[in-house]
Amino acid sequence: MRRGGGGLQRAALLPALAALVLALPARAEPLRDPTSGLTIIPPPGYDAAAMAPSGAQTARFTLRRPEDQDTGCTLAYVPAPQNALYSQNQINTRTRLPGWQAIERTRLAAIYDVQEQSLFEQRGVTGVQMVADLRPRPGLPARAQAVRSFFAIMETPRGRTTLVCVAEKAGFAARRAEFEAVLRGLAPPG
Repeated sequence: MRRGGGGLQRAALLPALAALVLALPARAEPLRDPTSGLTIIPPPGYDAAAMAPSGAQTARFTLRRPEDQDTGCTLAYVPAPQNALYSQNQINTRTRLPGWQAIERTRLAAIYDVQEQSLFEQRGVTGVQMVADLRPRPGLPARAQAVRSFFAIMETPRGRTTLVCVAEKAGFAARRAEFEAVLRGLAPPG
């Protein structure tokens, strides 16, 4: 039985293991709004921060990669007391209706050209996601034509959660997987 060499081999591996652990993307901590319960776990490479709510919103977060300037994601929650009359299953059934989906598309179509629309299921909630480009109009900065947006809308008995992510049109396909990862890390107020 040989002794002594294993300790040196293990000691030699420690710096390599430490370097490997440091090279792995850090898992961001969940960010939770204490009032609404809106929670997000950012995907690797994304930073999340609370923002001041705007309008009817009671919670709002931003999720960005360090190099993002005017791209990345915004997550917002708006209470909808009228939803309290319905169970999540009833709301999901309504969300699946073509008429409800058409209303959501129409809301965006006023200022966006909707490229795609589909349903998704997450944490027992049916939502709608859309990909859209801003329509050209007077006064809109030229920069607006260089970006594409990803929208995800979820309704619960407590309210509406909306995720909007923006990326360069040229790199949108690559970023879309990241935006879908942001969506998977989202837990709307139930």
